[in-house]
Amino acid sequence: MFKQLETFCAVYETRNFSHAAEQLFISQPTVSTQIKQLEADLQTTLFTRNGRQEIVPTASGQLLYQQAQKLLTTWAATKTAVRSPRQLVKVPCRIGASHTTGSLILPALLAELSTASDRFDFQVTLANSAEILTAMSQHKLDFGLVEKPLVTDHLNRLAFGHDELVHAGDFNSPLWLLREPNSGVRHYTNAFLKARNIQPEQVMVIHSNQMIADLLARGTGQTIISRHVLASTIPVEALSSHYQRQFFLLTNHHPAAALRPVQATITQYLTTWSNG
Repeated sequence: MFKQLETFCAVYETRNFSHAAEQLFISQPTVSTQIKQLEADLQTTLFTRNGRQEIVPTASGQLLYQQAQKLLTTWAATKTAVRSPRQLVKVPCRIGASHTTGSLILPALLAELSTASDRFDFQVTLANSAEILTAMSQHKLDFGLVEKPLVTDHLNRLAFGHDELVHAGDFNSPLWLLREPNSGVRHYTNAFLKARNIQPEQVMVIHSNQMIADLLARGTGQTIISRHVLASTIPVEALSSHYQRQFFLLTNHHPAAALRPVQATITQYLTTWSNG
């Protein structure tokens, strides 16, 4: 049953039987067989195909996905506990952060959490805000720190702190340094370019605020970026209040009981956090 649930989750996330098979290192017929067996056991249809032959989860499939993630997480923890009955089993704690929150907030937060590293196995992932949201929705992360104003019915959002975005760099440069399309900073950059009717002559897409800041420090290009990651020598243009943004902590509606002490520490730290 757990193998079938793992296969089901892979199909749900990839929306493709072949891709799910590649991800699980099994054959496509095996994937199809396991999905059919699961549908037979549950007496329901989990996926349909639309006119373009794309896999689409049914309402039953969407409900099963939410429950399957919880079951698989519990099963993984159970296997670890059974295999190591005489050892102290650390509780996995998966934290995801956007690149901005990863540089501004995460180091000090992890220092706060480090005192509990004897009881928790902390795993940290850096990605853009949209990717963090997806991972949270798929129960692949326990906590997410983002700055893009994302909305989801499946997660809780706690707003905290503020960040100031500025126009920085060589303002005469034809080169614009841009974050990837789904990042929080890119959302504001696109708004800035549209408001000023700017169509960049040259573009370089970089998946790192720090690398962009380093290029600006070398006198290369211009961009929209958080003031807090910039060296004091870089030319800066202050922007309107529309470029003042909040950070958000994403949590699941029903977090694992074992993670409540971590959530309490994170929430307490963030509610008092200030970038000065």
